Amino acid sequence: MYKKLLSIFLTLLLSTSVVYADENVDDDLAGFLTENEGDDSFSQDPQNTPKQIREKPKKVTLGGDLAFKSAYGVKKHMVDGVQYGGFNQAQIALYLQVDAKINDRFKLRVSGDMFYDANYKLHPNTDYKNELLDAYEMQIRFDEVYFQGTLSDEVDLKLGRQIVIWGKSDSIRITDVINPLDNRQPGLTDIEDLRLPTSMLKIDYYVDEWELSAMLIAESRVMIEAPARSEFFNVDALVASAPNPFIDLEEPKSSLDNLQYAFAMNGVFSGWDLSFYGSKVYDQKWHLQNNKRKISTIKMAGSALNIAYGSWLLKSELAYLKGVRYNTTLDPKDRLDLLFGFDYMGYSNTTLSVELANRHIYDYEKQMNAGMDFLQKDEMQTAFRYTRNFLNDTLDFSALLSMFANSGQNGGFARVWFEYDLVDALNAQFGYVEYIGGDKAVMEVNKDNDRLFAQVKYSF
Repeated sequence: MYKKLLSIFLTLLLSTSVVYADENVDDDLAGFLTENEGDDSFSQDPQNTPKQIREKPKKVTLGGDLAFKSAYGVKKHMVDGVQYGGFNQAQIALYLQVDAKINDRFKLRVSGDMFYDANYKLHPNTDYKNELLDAYEMQIRFDEVYFQGTLSDEVDLKLGRQIVIWGKSDSIRITDVINPLDNRQPGLTDIEDLRLPTSMLKIDYYVDEWELSAMLIAESRVMIEAPARSEFFNVDALVASAPNPFIDLEEPKSSLDNLQYAFAMNGVFSGWDLSFYGSKVYDQKWHLQNNKRKISTIKMAGSALNIAYGSWLLKSELAYLKGVRYNTTLDPKDRLDLLFGFDYMGYSNTTLSVELANRHIYDYEKQMNAGMDFLQKDEMQTAFRYTRNFLNDTLDFSALLSMFANSGQNGGFARVWFEYDLVDALNAQFGYVEYIGGDKAVMEVNKDNDRLFAQVKYSF
């Protein structure tokens, strides 16, 4: 299965119209000179300035999007008495964002999202558990809520719920440890759309080509996962005689004792950039301890490097994590995560991305390959991504294959999707995701969750 899927990616690449990257860059820029070049009509005289330029920018702006989402389960299967398969989503979702300019140096952003899924009312005879309904039927929450400003030419400040992206990878998390993910439907959405904003104070200092950042993280926010005994967390298939109800998750409280911190140095140079990271943050997974599911803190030191070379973008990440807790051993472990990858943009309107990562567990114990861990001493992950734009960038085709272990024997998932701009503010998306079973138990129990998905979104 893994080799078959990989051959599809190679076929997509070879079928692309070949337009090499050594074409003259000037040809790509032809026609982009401004019509008013050499024309003095746009002077500083306000009488000669167009009305839209003379008008002062609004102090408060409102934007967002309204979307309808649907999904169709390809394979019928039962989990905890619930029949999955067929249409299983009829969701309307609203996102709102308000930006307020306080003065020339400071601004405020408040955003939030809400959704309601009518699918659960359309199946009145199905015994959905309250935990399932709480996770998938309705949601109202704040997202980014922050105050941002410039204290001086060298110092910026940002206070509130925000997203901080570390690392260079698009598909695999290595150094990107600051924000937890919304992982209720794994594999359906890219990481960039899953990060959960976290409350912190962030100060940036700029010197030459470097940006130095310090973060004090006050909110003990953790990953949102699928509820126990749902389609994406079938605990009865994973653990023999799993307790019912399943073991409670003990989330850490936001307090002075639980403050987290992080530091970063980002340097941007001609043709390459380099980053260094250090943090003490909450792990993005739980572990079993004293009949509870608990979240512990980890320390991370890492770096990331990007190098642009012609049509190639070479990238790497390194993270050393200390104090990682697991389910099958009482001893915290250290782990070394390493990633290498590249983006190739030598074909017209096309990007091919390959990323390979390995997570090495120090002081590994044999029982960690069983129970609730399902981990080997070295955990390989590979991600192949292909994107192609058509019709003057109004139609995008993307394909992503993510597999675990050297030859994909631990399973993974594959996703293909189209995005089409119907009009300027109206976008449609259609795709398919296949969950690939394997030796890794958590992948094997999800192999029947394949689905078609669609979305129509209006942005304003």
